[in-house]
Amino acid sequence: MAQQTRVGGLPGFVVSADNLAVVLRELKNLDPNLRKELVKEMKSAVNPIARDLLSNIPTQAPLSGFAPQAGSSPYVWRKPRVSVKTPFARRAKKAGTYPVVSIQFNDRRPNAGLSILELAGTANVGRSKGGLTPQGAAMIRNLPAMRKGLGRFVIPEFKEKQAEATRLAVRILDKFAQKVGRRLRGT
Repeated sequence: MAQQTRVGGLPGFVVSADNLAVVLRELKNLDPNLRKELVKEMKSAVNPIARDLLSNIPTQAPLSGFAPQAGSSPYVWRKPRVSVKTPFARRAKKAGTYPVVSIQFNDRRPNAGLSILELAGTANVGRSKGGLTPQGAAMIRNLPAMRKGLGRFVIPEFKEKQAEATRLAVRILDKFAQKVGRRLRGT
């Protein structure tokens, strides 16, 4: 199985589309509940990593202007919900691959503070398209520094745990692929 990891929005592990399609099809043929078992096992294995990442996100707004009583939509800080997804049917950005497991932080409007502050200043060109606005520059100055150029709260922590998450996903996929292999060999 080809391995590829990806970060941003949906960090995770992806495999070759052909390999995954065969495993999922044969699991369904072997026992329709095996796919559900695969999903459940994948989520429960990766969930501790997701919870650990969530614990690195501050509960209070890093800047007073993002506090719920002071902030205006979408600039409100709330600790997001975290979920582990197994989006087997979705295509990854690289053709011929499918994501296997991902960790998502839900901080949609009106609570998009984490999304805004995690990478603030990395690609902002401001209103004039010539650089940061004075307000944006002041906001970035008052934020914690980006760690390793990756982000402030979640992304650097994920990079440190990425190998562990990949190892868990591969182990679980191998376990279920062996069940399929026994079926295909007739043993």
